[in-house]
Amino acid sequence: MAEIEAVLSDGRAPDYATLKTLANQQLGMREELRVERAAKKLLKLDASDQAFAPVSLGLLGNRTLSYLPDPLAAAGLARGLAIASFEAPYDSVASFAFSPADCFGRSLDAVLVVLDETAFAGKRTLLDRAGEDAAIADAENLADALAEAARQKTGCPAIIATLPGAAQVSSAELATPGSSARFRHRVNLMLAEGAMEGRWLLWDQAALASRVGLETWLDPVRYHAAKIPFSVDVCPVAADNIASVLAAMKGKSARGVILDLDNTLWGGVIGDDGLAGIRLGQNSPEGEAFVAFQNFILGLRERGIVLAVCSKNTDEIAREPFRSHSEMVLKEDHIAVFQANWSDKATNIKSIAETLSLGLESFVFIDDNAAERERVRQELPLVSTIEIGDDPSFYIERIAQSGQFDHLPLNTEDISRAESYGGRAAAAEIRAKIGNYEDYLTSLEMRMTISPFDDVGRGRITQLINKSNQFNLTTRRYGEEDVRAIEEDPDQMGWQVRLQDKFAQHGMIGVVIVRKAPREWSIDSWLQSCRVLERGVEQCVMDRLFEAARDAGVARITALYVPTDRNKMVSDFYGRMGFEIAARNDDGSVAYVYDVAAYAPHKTFIDVEMQEKMEA
Repeated sequence: MAEIEAVLSDGRAPDYATLKTLANQQLGMREELRVERAAKKLLKLDASDQAFAPVSLGLLGNRTLSYLPDPLAAAGLARGLAIASFEAPYDSVASFAFSPADCFGRSLDAVLVVLDETAFAGKRTLLDRAGEDAAIADAENLADALAEAARQKTGCPAIIATLPGAAQVSSAELATPGSSARFRHRVNLMLAEGAMEGRWLLWDQAALASRVGLETWLDPVRYHAAKIPFSVDVCPVAADNIASVLAAMKGKSARGVILDLDNTLWGGVIGDDGLAGIRLGQNSPEGEAFVAFQNFILGLRERGIVLAVCSKNTDEIAREPFRSHSEMVLKEDHIAVFQANWSDKATNIKSIAETLSLGLESFVFIDDNAAERERVRQELPLVSTIEIGDDPSFYIERIAQSGQFDHLPLNTEDISRAESYGGRAAAAEIRAKIGNYEDYLTSLEMRMTISPFDDVGRGRITQLINKSNQFNLTTRRYGEEDVRAIEEDPDQMGWQVRLQDKFAQHGMIGVVIVRKAPREWSIDSWLQSCRVLERGVEQCVMDRLFEAARDAGVARITALYVPTDRNKMVSDFYGRMGFEIAARNDDGSVAYVYDVAAYAPHKTFIDVEMQEKMEA
């Protein structure tokens, strides 16, 4: 933040990506105020020197809106907008709508109109349907006049806010003609119809107030004393919501969503659990939540949002649920670009953007893994990465509340846009150099523990041995008693590997079994969880294995790769580690050897602790 303010003080615009990253973070009140100050300084710079789309916004209401400009300027940064607000004189709604006077005196990009119920002159009494109809007609006439005045006087559209709900005396309010709740409901329907017809744009204040809670939204004391339409405390939320409407108007809303697969579209890991083992539907709460989320994503596609997949997986395995799972809502033909490989996700996202000919700022990235989200934020700050958490029950709410997919009233061209983008997608994958990857690994603050097999870890060790398929060099299965025997056998060595980083405790993520002879050690099994790939875990473990072999006076280490239909991702694992091929066998397996004296340690970014026994 200090660097940004220093740049602004020199009269230079800060990097677009830097400001967008900052604005997308969850900030405290003090940081929020500093962002507002930075945004105000940014607005004073020459628009040609900045990458943000300038927006001149008029503020018009029958209550004061003077506390909105600063939060709006800050909220705009996250949407790629430089919002400058101009407030009309207090309660100048009627003069703007019905007189020649122009209370702004300048051209604008939009006029935001925020009215409360008192702005509508129509009189109503309970059960008087005719009076209510006349009041609605008056409200529509006012909306039309405001929209026409905005067009004629400032050359821009009006964005009219819906009315938040009213305090209800009875649950029958909507069925009571003349009631405040029913009037507001009918006004909102009228405003929605007008927006659908293109007469004005809509800010759905009512929906936002309902989400926040009416008691929180309205401050009755300040409403009467200071004439403010909603609480100052909710102003940042309101500003962000308004900014999402402006972003849609300026074409800055997201056009694509990039999806992880495992534990994002279904529960579990398809490569390890198999088609029957993933959790999707099946009348379980978690499985049903994933189905609901897929329906939500499909709904985005129906609104013209292009879908892409970015998953660390073997391509053929990753496609299995799309092709064969009966509960799968999303199908392969819904996905414009399907990137399932073992490359860094930031690299794959760049490839997706290039394939679809869209800028990185057009995409939202959705992944349940906090470390992957952090990597994408660091490497690709223009991509909007949403904090969805790890409970699928909340995915829909958090994505919807982000406002990234806000749009103007849809037309048939919008609906067909996803299909159009899908037609652009090329089959070829683009492999690019991973920038700043070492910095990313360092920032994760990873810590690894390696300890012998013991009774504390025995159950999990057995589970990993029998569950892991993709990163498993021999796919040899052992039961719990077999694991116990390895613990007690002096001619065998079993290691359990655990990892944690600044985001999470990942627990046991690797198992290595070695058969020992005086001068030669043979790797019987090497398997890892796919949750922590591309972090240098295997390099760290291999370094410690050769260090232990050297200390024991071992001359060489041998290993074997046994191919299966699920472990192709590690077919060259030992070759990449520096082993030499000793033999290619008739069954397709490959034998490897490495002289201990020739081994060179890898550059890694993990603090490693060797333990004699795993701590309970």
